[in-house]
Amino acid sequence: MGLFDFIKDIGFGNKDAKEDKLEAEILSTVQKSSLNLKDFTLKLDKGLATIGGTAGSIKDSELARLIVGNHRGVEKVNDDALKVVPATPTPLINPQGASVTASAPAAQPATANTIAQPAKMVAVKKGDTLSKIAKEQLGNANRYPEIFEANRPMLKDPDEIFPGQILRIPAENHAVAH
Repeated sequence: MGLFDFIKDIGFGNKDAKEDKLEAEILSTVQKSSLNLKDFTLKLDKGLATIGGTAGSIKDSELARLIVGNHRGVEKVNDDALKVVPATPTPLINPQGASVTASAPAAQPATANTIAQPAKMVAVKKGDTLSKIAKEQLGNANRYPEIFEANRPMLKDPDEIFPGQILRIPAENHAVAH
């Protein structure tokens, strides 16, 4: 995906933590997040966090980037080594002998004519609330729960956002023209 900018002095975590302790703290936070990540790696060097591994969805990849970048001490996140590999359907045989396909549950139903789109990222400004951001970005303040859900597990409470924090604005699935 690329290199993403964050504000180094704003975010989660201990502002006085040394880089090696901060790296361990961030890695622990990502591991506790229950995102669909495999072989996740993190290297922090002078404010640049390089992350790698495999994410089960675009959302998992974006949230991993945001969890890392929204920590104090992180100025940039390079996620070029974090690949998105969605779960592949597994053929099963039911008792009647017919083939059935099973796969991991999707957050939204997908059809042959839809593709998942990356979410838009926005920076929280002083005085922002999720309702205000929903009004500006989605056209309706009452859609703030969509933004909250799109940022879980990074957000634990809709009222606990801070200026400088980067949030995901959920993207709709878009029809593909044939």
